[in-house]
Amino acid sequence: MSLAPNQAPGVFVPVLAWPGRRPSYREVATWHEALSAAVSTVLPHDLLALWLHPSRGGSVLLGPAALVADQIVPPAAEPLIAQEELFRLEDRFRVGGYPSVIAVPIRAEVQDVGLLVAASLGEDAYGLHHSRTLHRVAAGLGSSCRRLAAYPWIVPPPEAEDPTAVVASVTETILDAMDRARDGTDMVQLLSDALSNQLPHDRLELVAVAPAPECWAMVGEARTPSRALTVDPAGSDAIDAVVHALGARSVARIDDMRARGIGWPSSTDQRGSARTTSMLAARLEVGGEMVGWLWFGSEAPRWFAEGDESVARLAARIIAPRVAAWAARAELAGA
Repeated sequence: MSLAPNQAPGVFVPVLAWPGRRPSYREVATWHEALSAAVSTVLPHDLLALWLHPSRGGSVLLGPAALVADQIVPPAAEPLIAQEELFRLEDRFRVGGYPSVIAVPIRAEVQDVGLLVAASLGEDAYGLHHSRTLHRVAAGLGSSCRRLAAYPWIVPPPEAEDPTAVVASVTETILDAMDRARDGTDMVQLLSDALSNQLPHDRLELVAVAPAPECWAMVGEARTPSRALTVDPAGSDAIDAVVHALGARSVARIDDMRARGIGWPSSTDQRGSARTTSMLAARLEVGGEMVGWLWFGSEAPRWFAEGDESVARLAARIIAPRVAAWAARAELAGA
């Protein structure tokens, strides 16, 4: 992920740009903080809310995360958001304690792909000039939001504490991720979405056992379900080093990978891989046979705790048959 300025006169907009895999919720949250800070220099606000309208329908709150508790449902884009619906949304924020509100659509050609709301606790804080400014900000976000809207998304459920609720929540969201995934890349990203609240992490990978000579495959690199999965020799050696460090345990934690002399295996999506420090790993097994690994990574050392292991173990049990099926299809495709 990188930040690039929009060139609209008088408005600096940190535009979300990324190579490879779609940004995670944590990456988007970091970008939203930068966006809010930048917009505040030209349009003072106490809250800047941003929703995405994915092409498959629905809406996704990109920030701020605290707004989830208010359960605000933004108006749908069909394909444009009606002005009357924007007025209703502004009224909802006023009822919630923000006297001054501006809501504008984020438009890409003839489709609204997002929604931007600026709100202030001050009375009569906004005028026509501020409305025009927010429209220019929205225009600067059109390209990035259009790309984001093309990807599938899962809205993660709130973190649960009761063990029964944890099992139900994790199971339901992972099954949803499996249903929506079109390829391996989607599967890895949607699985990361599904677990982002219950098991916070910076990076997630699915590693599958593959036939010799490669031995390993990165499921997240599969753009189509039938594509043969391959890992270059350097990547295979890196995976071997991690697997050796994990040992024979079905679930294992590595508090500081750099202290152990190992690194997160690189792939075509190397965004943040060099900064990944700690790992939580769960073995994928089907019928007592190992078919791969589910890896969670964090940039903070000693990030994962013992309580996270049960969530990782449950996720691995649910996803293992799908990984085994993809590996088998990839093997047939490469035969």
